[in-house]
Amino acid sequence: MTRGTVIMGVLALLSFAGAMSMRPVEVAPPTFEDTGEALFPEFVDPNAATFLEVKDYDEESAQLTSFSVKLEDGKWVIPSHNNYPADGTEQMGKAAASFISVTKDVVRSDDPKEHAEFGVVDPEDEAAAKDSRGRRVTIKDASGTTLVDVIIGKDVPERQGFKFVRYPGENRVYAVQLDPQVSTQFTDWIEDDLLKMESDDIVAVLSNSYSVVEGTDPVTGEKTTKLENDNPMYFELSDSGAFGPDGQPSVEWAPAAPPVFGPDGARIDPATWEGEEPLPQPAAAPEGKELNPTKVKQIVGASDRMKIVGVRPRAARLDPFEMKSKGFFLVGEPPRLSLLGNEGEVHLISNDGVIYTLFFGEVTYATGEALSAGGEEDAVEEGEDASRANRYMFVNVGYDARRDQGAPSVDGEPRGEARAQMLAERFERWYYVIQDSSFVQVHKVPDDFWRDVKE
Repeated sequence: MTRGTVIMGVLALLSFAGAMSMRPVEVAPPTFEDTGEALFPEFVDPNAATFLEVKDYDEESAQLTSFSVKLEDGKWVIPSHNNYPADGTEQMGKAAASFISVTKDVVRSDDPKEHAEFGVVDPEDEAAAKDSRGRRVTIKDASGTTLVDVIIGKDVPERQGFKFVRYPGENRVYAVQLDPQVSTQFTDWIEDDLLKMESDDIVAVLSNSYSVVEGTDPVTGEKTTKLENDNPMYFELSDSGAFGPDGQPSVEWAPAAPPVFGPDGARIDPATWEGEEPLPQPAAAPEGKELNPTKVKQIVGASDRMKIVGVRPRAARLDPFEMKSKGFFLVGEPPRLSLLGNEGEVHLISNDGVIYTLFFGEVTYATGEALSAGGEEDAVEEGEDASRANRYMFVNVGYDARRDQGAPSVDGEPRGEARAQMLAERFERWYYVIQDSSFVQVHKVPDDFWRDVKE
């Protein structure tokens, strides 16, 4: 074979290889073909959302937390809090709307090893590293169809308003523009006005800051319950004898005798009473002291503004053991049973005959979900942080027709007996947990009501 023949052969092979390299070949599709698509294309109507669940991991307590709300029989309830009634229409609308029209702006990774970096590890992953878990949000419609199911991770560092997200069970991580209006705070979902009370309608207050002391009868060995500092203080609004800026007679809080009513339902006037049994008398001011009406106003105002931070379900039939664990006691014999609160009680009497009775029980130091929903309560330990203190409260509502001043209906709202019945049904299923600061404002000892006489 000649040298020329070899060269020609090599050139032929090179030409063939070049031709083959230029031949059209099938190329794998790009991995980012869904960029710009809707994150939840089937979710277009926020009103379709009837169920929301949020799962999160609390790094501080090292616990998985869960919050849910749903529309049930036409009413919003909070399943994660024993179906406590929710004021859910506005909150759900905000939450749902924040996921509509969200697009897959940028694909950041398909590598599951990078999930921790983006904070999109499933919150239920027990093997996850610290600060790697995301928040899983699920929204469904009335038929149970899933409208949203996503794990929301960390903020995208270089893009304000963007977050890393991924679908549960999938590897791909997106950077999307998202401002999730999803609150998992129990207090954001409930009725703000707990007592449904107008402070201007309260015409009488009874405050009794007793303490319940349990013991054992040394003779019979039976359990006993007695009250310490049992000293009820009763006040009523009365004409002060002065006139206000509007020219109308002004009223002020004053000590009064707890009312006694005759068989006809009329209040007996102590000045004309001729019976053998003495009638109750107003509390007498200590020497050099006078009533400080501001303290009574504080009770009424704080009760009107009272907010709850937690709820516990109450048995349909009162359970003495359940009650005692929260600082409430049933004393006496059926059918004449009396309810007591470990730290006293306050009665608020409205001008339509509705009577609120607030019983105050034990302190709880629970936090987080244990505070708002119950479950495992924190034990009181030596040196416990007082700032974590909250208190159990039992609410009872009754009606006394003799105290109903016949106030007219306002904007069709029920008054008197109908309002008392509505409120009783509202409170009968629950123990409440209130901030200890609210308790301090409402709970007064007798000395709190007096001040030095002004000279």
